[in-house]
Amino acid sequence: MGLSQIIAEVQGDPVTWAWVLGSSALYLIMCAVIWAGEQKKARLKREAAAGATPWLVVYASQTGQAEEIATATLKRLTDGGQVVRIIDMADLKLSDLEAAQHVLCVASTTGDGDAPDSVLGFEAKVMSDGAVLSHLDYAVLALGDKSYADFCAFGRKVHDWLRASGAKPYFEVIEVDDLDPAALNRWYENLSDLGAKSEAFDPKAAYGAWQLKARDCLNPDSEASKLYRVVLEPESGDLPDWQAGDLAEIMMADGHVRDYSLASLPTHGAVELYVREVIKDDGSRGLGSGLLTHDLGVDETVLLRTKSHKNFHTPDGDGPLLLIAAGSGLAGLNAHIDARVSAGRKANWVIYGERHPIRDGALCKALTARVQAGELSDLTLCFSRPETGERIYVQNAIAASQERIRAYLADNGAVMVCGGLSMGQGVDKALRTIMGDGWADQALADGRYRRDLY
Repeated sequence: MGLSQIIAEVQGDPVTWAWVLGSSALYLIMCAVIWAGEQKKARLKREAAAGATPWLVVYASQTGQAEEIATATLKRLTDGGQVVRIIDMADLKLSDLEAAQHVLCVASTTGDGDAPDSVLGFEAKVMSDGAVLSHLDYAVLALGDKSYADFCAFGRKVHDWLRASGAKPYFEVIEVDDLDPAALNRWYENLSDLGAKSEAFDPKAAYGAWQLKARDCLNPDSEASKLYRVVLEPESGDLPDWQAGDLAEIMMADGHVRDYSLASLPTHGAVELYVREVIKDDGSRGLGSGLLTHDLGVDETVLLRTKSHKNFHTPDGDGPLLLIAAGSGLAGLNAHIDARVSAGRKANWVIYGERHPIRDGALCKALTARVQAGELSDLTLCFSRPETGERIYVQNAIAASQERIRAYLADNGAVMVCGGLSMGQGVDKALRTIMGDGWADQALADGRYRRDLY
């Protein structure tokens, strides 16, 4: 039947006529979308062949995960024939974005919806002002954890800022909860449509089997949640290399992961962790802590890898180091103390908080032994549930030592903080009261004030 016959058939039927017009319009729209996609792919191939540098991969990373995914993104684009440059958002300038044509950003959220420490300067100096980026195409992968209220907040903020600056998104921001493999797969599949090499994504490829060798409860008589020392060794016998501040990443059976501060160095011959047992309101155990403190038997294996955490590596320089932690947060400081002592740097002042001096005192005794061995220059212990006397938290101890801390840090000193988020926020407020916002902001930017909060 020809077009004239179709028109003749439907002229007297408005419903059928509307259906024909609607179907034709939908067909034309689909053709236009496909044509535009093919034109974009062709343009990207021409740019790559001409030796242009159209792709910029940017990462904003707190624990190193965003940097790893950005590096994998870079590799897939490069293998697909694209010319790509990768850059830490901490080093990113507005001129870099103005010179780019296509930007892919992998952004983590930390704290209460905050930017990673290293990119606070970019957020304050660049994202707070308007920009004209209408020439730019972009996409954002936002990393976060749904257990926090402001899930993926910083990634969404980057996405919204780029769009408000006139840039055009390839697709809506992809939000990743706790490194969810399905969400990461969507990112890599979308990259394939943009000219990246298509590769199967195997989330387990980087992990090895590690055996539980020892597990000791450090506070069996405590009224608080139980704290365990957990020791693991690689089943293969080949110990990877890592440095103070790095993380052990455990993969659960469902593909999600949990990060734990490494309390040991490779010279110890094993991975040592401090794991706090988590009991939920319904009586069930936390996924990661339940596995490590209860479910995993001695000599049974778990998938684990060590992961670089450069934002919590030991600050440069020979100046004094103030180390602040509470509870299991001491794990993130132990290796730093060991590394500093090995390097002959013994100007190490630890401020450590626990609940009770006896029932929760095992790690306090270990720190006291370090003082006696000459490994620590000073130790301040504070307890939130003593038998008698005032409840003292680490931020209280900081406030009570204002003059000493000001003098200590003025001598090219640095600060490292490890522990719970609320503790870290209290410590930050106390330090800013003593040293000033200017000092704290600059120390964060320079890597002289480093935090590992959870």
